[in-house]
Amino acid sequence: MTRRRPAADPPPPLVATVQRLQRELDALRRERRAHAVVEQATGLLIARLGCSPEEAFRHLTLISQHSNIRLVEVAAGLLGAAAPPPPAVPPTSDPEPFRPERYLQPLPPAVQAQISEPSPLTGEAAARYHLARADMATAADANALAEALAEGVRHLGAGSTLLGLLEPDGAVRLVGSYGLPASVASLWQRAPGTVNMALLHAATNGMPLWLTRDEARQRGYDFIGGGAVRACLPLRQAGRTVGVAAISWETHRDLGDAERAYVTALAEAVGRRLSALSRGTADAPAAHWLEAVLDALPGSVALWCPVRDDDGTVVDFRLDRCGPDATDGADRDRAALTGLRLLELHPSAADDGIVAGCARAMRDGRPFHWGPGQVWRAGGARPTRALLSLRAVPFGDGLLANWRYHNEQRRAADRSARLERAGNAGWVEWDLAGGGIAWSSGAYRVLGRDPADGPLPLGALHRWATSTDAPRVREALRALIERAEPAELEFTVRRRGEAWPVRLVAEPVVDRDGRVAEVHGAVARR
Repeated sequence: MTRRRPAADPPPPLVATVQRLQRELDALRRERRAHAVVEQATGLLIARLGCSPEEAFRHLTLISQHSNIRLVEVAAGLLGAAAPPPPAVPPTSDPEPFRPERYLQPLPPAVQAQISEPSPLTGEAAARYHLARADMATAADANALAEALAEGVRHLGAGSTLLGLLEPDGAVRLVGSYGLPASVASLWQRAPGTVNMALLHAATNGMPLWLTRDEARQRGYDFIGGGAVRACLPLRQAGRTVGVAAISWETHRDLGDAERAYVTALAEAVGRRLSALSRGTADAPAAHWLEAVLDALPGSVALWCPVRDDDGTVVDFRLDRCGPDATDGADRDRAALTGLRLLELHPSAADDGIVAGCARAMRDGRPFHWGPGQVWRAGGARPTRALLSLRAVPFGDGLLANWRYHNEQRRAADRSARLERAGNAGWVEWDLAGGGIAWSSGAYRVLGRDPADGPLPLGALHRWATSTDAPRVREALRALIERAEPAELEFTVRRRGEAWPVRLVAEPVVDRDGRVAEVHGAVARR
């Protein structure tokens, strides 16, 4: 029977091109807004200082250089307006580095609702903040960052600081400290999530705690180390709590709202810097756990990182890290897929509802299922159609996705069947421990058995041989089962008045105790 090739599908939508043009347009709009903010701040300085436009712009530039803050942010600070977001990094052909902190649990919506906008810093507090932030920007490691934080709160009388990274199981691991005795720091190396500590409470709940020693005792918190007052502040980056900072005062001190706002602003800066320092290093929270998860899962699995536009809308996903068996169903493996975007792999994923469904899963916290359905698959000379099934579950600020191409499984089965027919062969498997038996359709043809009767038990295979060959087949199978000796023999099958030679090759699969648990083999008609 001749198979007819179906008519060619229409060309895939130019989704990626449209989105690239949209990003370029957004970048131009953002640049125009930034210019407008700088021009307004320049006009403000001209009016207040009575200087020329050139002198006003030079003032802004000097402030930006001395405070290590972008010019547009300095201008927005003078105007009391929010600066436009920094320009997005344009996509490159090289894969972005793996950042495990993405997959830490983001702040729950209830906590996010309680986090108010930080109070604006003015006067001396703003100047101190900019100086401390510039110092933090030069910190080469977490200990230097803890020292910069301590320097930033020294005028408030604080004596020591501690920085910890939040791990996926709720534990906090010490990564930096300043002013703590070595004996105390050693007690904080890793605080498991089951311990009742203010530090852990702030990290897991995402809300700051300001406690005296007596208040900590009343709440049942362990108060490790000295000090009369302690502030435990969650460290955040892009809406996720990545760690916690603890600041201690040796003597009692009441911090007013303005002082707390200043310390909270410093904690926000510390969170951003600590997240940057921990990327790609051994400090990255439990990166090896994520690798172990991917390595343990069968099939095509990957961590998908959302790609957002300037408004925060998810427009694509990047295959951030792939499991060892990941494939595009054609010729690309784990190494080739890692770093690709979903729309680069499947250009129709937006139109097919896959991108929107995955974004909804992240938003609602519910798994997303898609397919089996037809998608466009890029790669090779031109895009092709593939039958895809997908399941994606929320995993921190990302997704853990598993997918399967049904076309390839079907094709593999068809190829195997064609080979069996061409070679007049088939495969056979016996599960001696579980009792299961599986034969291919070719094995039934070779051995002359009706598939409706099912496969033969291994111990009954010798009955299919002639009376002359049956003892030899029985002895070879006994050696296979009892002594784990591979079998390779030829015998004659006689069924329904006909006889023909058959070749059997069988190998044992041995369990830990040395017993044969399974037998895998092949039969061919000679």
